This record gives sequence, C-alpha cells and structure tokens, in this order.
Amino acid sequence: MAKLSVKLIYFATRNQYTSVLDTTATQTFNHQQIIPQKKMAMNRQTTLKIVFYFVFCSLFCSFVLKAQDKGQFSGDLQTSARFYDRDSIRGAYNTPFYEYLKYGADSWLNLNYRISGFDVGLRFDMFLNSQLNNPVLPTNGQALGRWYVKKTIDKFTINAGYLYDQYASGAVYRSYENRALGFDQAIFGLSAAYKITDNWTVKAFTGRLKRQIDPETSTIKHFKPILRGANIDGFIDLKGKLSLAPGVAVVARTMDLDTWKSVLDDMNALNNDTIIYTTEPKFTAAAASFYNTLQIGEFSWYTEAGYKTKDVLRDINGKLFQPDHGLLLFNTVSFAHKGLGVTLQGKYTENFDFRVSPQETFNSGLLNFLPPMARQNTGRLQARYAAASQPISEISAQADITYTPKRGLTFNGNYAWIQNLEGDRLFSEVYLDCEFKPAKKHYKATIGIQAVDFNRFVFQQKEGFVNTLSPFAEFVYKFSKKTSLKTELSYMITKRESRIFGKDDPTPDQKQDLGDWAWVLAEMAIAPHWTFSAGDMYNVGNDVHYPTLFVSYSEKATRFGLTYTKQPEGIVCTGGVCRFEPAFSGVKLDMSTSF
Repeated sequence: MAKLSVKLIYFATRNQYTSVLDTTATQTFNHQQIIPQKKMAMNRQTTLKIVFYFVFCSLFCSFVLKAQDKGQFSGDLQTSARFYDRDSIRGAYNTPFYEYLKYGADSWLNLNYRISGFDVGLRFDMFLNSQLNNPVLPTNGQALGRWYVKKTIDKFTINAGYLYDQYASGAVYRSYENRALGFDQAIFGLSAAYKITDNWTVKAFTGRLKRQIDPETSTIKHFKPILRGANIDGFIDLKGKLSLAPGVAVVARTMDLDTWKSVLDDMNALNNDTIIYTTEPKFTAAAASFYNTLQIGEFSWYTEAGYKTKDVLRDINGKLFQPDHGLLLFNTVSFAHKGLGVTLQGKYTENFDFRVSPQETFNSGLLNFLPPMARQNTGRLQARYAAASQPISEISAQADITYTPKRGLTFNGNYAWIQNLEGDRLFSEVYLDCEFKPAKKHYKATIGIQAVDFNRFVFQQKEGFVNTLSPFAEFVYKFSKKTSLKTELSYMITKRESRIFGKDDPTPDQKQDLGDWAWVLAEMAIAPHWTFSAGDMYNVGNDVHYPTLFVSYSEKATRFGLTYTKQPEGIVCTGGVCRFEPAFSGVKLDMSTSF
C-alpha cells in the first residue's frame, strides 16, 4: 500500500464578512483602516480539527490508492484569477484591490470516490485577496471547504459532513453552492433517507449552517443555532393521464443562548427608541409547507402552501419586528400543446424570511429559497435590473408564453408584476421577442423589446425608480459545422414614460440611475477549441465606454478563459439569487477541468 501524508497549514488574515448586497461597497478606502495581523495561539479545538482533517485525508487518499481499480474516481478543479487595474472614471478605485493588492484568486478542488455503495469526497477551497465574500475588503484563507461520506444500504441512505439538499421548491429549506456568487450554504451535520416504496421517500437532517472562512484562523466555522428538518414526498399514478406528486416538509431552528441574548439586546435598545416589544424572542422557529404537482395530460399544476411560526425578523429598513406568523402561497400552472407553451405563476409571501438568526441580513444565514417571480434574462442590458424575491412582503404574478406557428419561427412573451402587500409597485416587466431560422439556411435571427419598471430602493437600497425600454437584436451565422459568428445589438432608454409617452417628468434634470446604455457584441466560435469575442457597454449620458475582450480555449474537459473588461457596478442574479457586484476594471483568467 502506498503511503501518503498530508500536512495542512492555515494562514490568517483580517476580514469582515458582509452581505453581498451591502451598500458599504461605496465606502472609501483609508490606509489607516489596515490593522496588523495578530498571531494567535492554536487552541485545543483547532488542533483537534487539524488532526481530524489529517486523518480523514490520509484515510481517503489511501483508500483511493488501494481500491482505485475497483471503484470510480472523479473530480474537478476551478480557478479564477483577477488582475485589478485602477479606473476612477468607472468607479473601480478606493478599495485595497485597486490601490495596492492588484491581484486576487479563488480556487476549488473537488475529489470524489465511489465504491461498494460508499461515496466519499473532499473539496479544498483557497481564497487569495478574494472579493467574493466582501466586495470591498479582501478575504484570505485556505481550508477544507467540504467533506462528506455517503452510504446506501438497500433502501436506506445516510450522509455525514457538509450536505446540499432541497425540499420541494426550497421555500422552507435549501442548502446549496453557487461559486460564481460566492455562496456556500451547506449544512454541516447528518442526514438520512429511506425509500418506503418505489414512489415514496422520507428524509431527515440535523446540523448547523456553514459560515464563510474565518478571517482570523483561516478555518471553516459554523453558525451556532441548531437546525433539523424532515420531508416526505411521493408519486401517485391515478392511471390514464392523471397523476399526483404530493409532499410535506418541516424545518426548525433553535438559537443558542448567545445569539438569543444578542437579539434580545437589540430589541431592548429599540424599546428605548420608538418600538415597544412586549414579549421576548422565541428560541425556536419552524417553517412547514405542503406541496403537490397535479398532472393531467398536457396540463400541470404545482402548488405549495407554507406556514412559519412566530419569529423575530428585520424589515427592509433593518428594523426588528416580531410577527405572529409567516405565510407563503406559490402556484405554477403550465400547458403545452402543438407548438404552444403557457406558464402562469403567482406568489404571496408575508413574513416568510427564514434564517439561522435575525442578526443575519441580505443573503447571509438563509435557510430557504423563494423562487423569483420575474424572467431570468441573459442579455447584457436586459439583465441589468433584476428583481429578487421579497420574503417580508410580496404579491406577484408572471405569465410566460412560447408560440411556434411553424418550423423556424418562434414568438416568446413574458409579463411580470411585483408589488408589496401595501400596494406599492416594486417591479414590472414586459418582454417580447421573435426567433427566425429559415429551413436549410445558415443563419438565425432574434429581435425583441423589453420594458422594465424597477424600484431601486427595495432592490438596491438606492433612491429612485427606473423605467426602461430596451430594443435588442441578435444574429447568428454558421459558416460551417465548426465555425459561427454571433452579433448582439441593444439599447436601453431610461425615463421611458416621459421620453416615449410624453408624460410629465417629476425630475426633468435628474437621471435615472446612470441614464441610457448601448451594447454591442461580436463573438466568433471555432469548434471544438476556440471562442473569441469583443463587446462594448456604452453609458450614453456620461459618455463612458465599458469594453470587453474575451478568448477561450477548450480541450476535452478542460477550458481556459482570458478576459479584459471594464464593468459598472450593479446587481448580478443567477438562478434567482442576487448579489451586489462592485465596478471592475482589469483582467480575468479562468480555468476549469474535470476528470
């Protein structure tokens, strides 16, 4: 047997984790804010952790080396490096990244092995001057970001370590990872699942939510509150074209004494201000939901109803309040038949924010996920103003229609509308496009238009409302089976109501956000290896260009990407999860591979 030893070294640096939507991204940098690192003696708990990781790594690698001819080994590596170029015109300055660091990198290495019903895995995380966890201050640290062991015994499956899972739509429980947005909300604990029948499964878990890398010890820590949950769902075939897929999910959180005292202190401080709390916060809060999918031929109806017990929450202004309950109602109705697809959605949320504690804000400490009620746009300008779900107060609806009257011609339409429970408009969007691809031709064209109303205070914590109208076009031409050229053109008009429809402008001398935008892109793809692109996002009103040059090379499962770009600050959303991205100027180097 091959011998393998692993030595783990932890580095420490100063950092403070803040929410991805924290508007402190606009604060100025002061060299006096830098505090020299303090050498910390390694306590007993840290020593035990390192010993445990050492033993686990050694056993894992020895196991792989001994049995690799019998099992299945897999993994992946992802690295993203950033080289910062100071640019005060575009807002990329006054942070350590641009003033003196100039470089940062994030890396993740996954190793997985499967044999005889066992699944084991490790993930090494490295953050060097990273901007993912805090937009304005660097994070430095290396650690085992994840390990897990999974075993299946007949109908019974157990998991230990850092766990990812989701119950139904995620309305009461979702643990997941999104590296691009800097999220790793795993549950550190134990879970089990039992397959009652071929159609019915029951699951349960308990543990604590993972935090980001600790800024002082460069190790992974966890939120103190204890979590547990259970879920049962299944499938009922009623013969013919009728079926049901019902389920029930319940998740509870219990605060530790220190967290509870911190919440109580904040409530007592407000008692001396303008708000009076008559009861103390409860240690335990729970959320439950019932859900079902009804399928009748080409018709599908998903519905989910949720209830949350009394809990202390924070409103949009950061003030604590203590509602008696929270409510959720979510419905999706879909129909598809001969070139026609229709999806209608509706959502009602009232005080349905579920976190490890009321002290966590924005995307920190979230236990659940509320599906967004707006189209997930991919166009550069069309995605600039995206609406995140509002768990405290939202009533919303969305309709999405796709119609293909004949082969090669498709129409897409979407309408989204969001307001709070007080009747204030938060967001609305009208989207229309037409895709045209003639038979036996080498090109495809798409033209469309989008209109958005966006409440900046709710979604970006900035004053004002934005009304846009954005026509766009895309053209793709295939020179051969391996070579194609794609071009994009779009323009965003702000102050739509006054400039297009002639309505009175309440602030004629004031811009909406940064004013109008134009976008142009040309992208050449040469399969299977090369992609080249050049684009420019032009802020018309301020006469500022944001150019982008990109090249990538792929070889089987390995891909390299090099980008020179300048980007304005804004909200970036992926899969309904949004975070604040500060302005960027510089070079990005990305590499990913799997094996």
